[in-house]
Amino acid sequence: MNIIGVIRLITRAKHSHFISVDIKTYKRWNFFIKILVRFNKNYKPCEIFRKKYKTMENFVVIALKYNGKNVKRRTSGYAKDFVEKNPNTKCIYCETILTKLNCTADHVLPISNFGNNCQVNLITCCRDCNSERGNIDFRKYLHMKNPKYKKQKYIFI
Repeated sequence: MNIIGVIRLITRAKHSHFISVDIKTYKRWNFFIKILVRFNKNYKPCEIFRKKYKTMENFVVIALKYNGKNVKRRTSGYAKDFVEKNPNTKCIYCETILTKLNCTADHVLPISNFGNNCQVNLITCCRDCNSERGNIDFRKYLHMKNPKYKKQKYIFI
């Protein structure tokens, strides 16, 4: 993706739930991209590294749609479907095996911090970790809870 395409994508985006770029473009232009996102008032700047979502792989979500209010919808169905499709899934924080009884959907960028309920902003984790995390920054809590992520600069989920 060239920088001209990125500029158009960021400045003209209005309707999608999130804006993303591939990891190579982000590593090369991250400072410039972060500034551009701040000028689009429809989106909240963020930095979420994702392994895969539909047809995209190894990309960075640079902005989430901001609707002007915190819309809370149920996301528990997402977690149960994910565990059903991916048996033996572990909580990203404490690495306990997730079941339909103990799994919940956690927001990488919390709803209280202008996040939204699109799937790129959701991860599955256990109820205990989700309630314990609260409004703590995702990376900070992950580093605190799971030492294997401490040295990683880019955490793909």
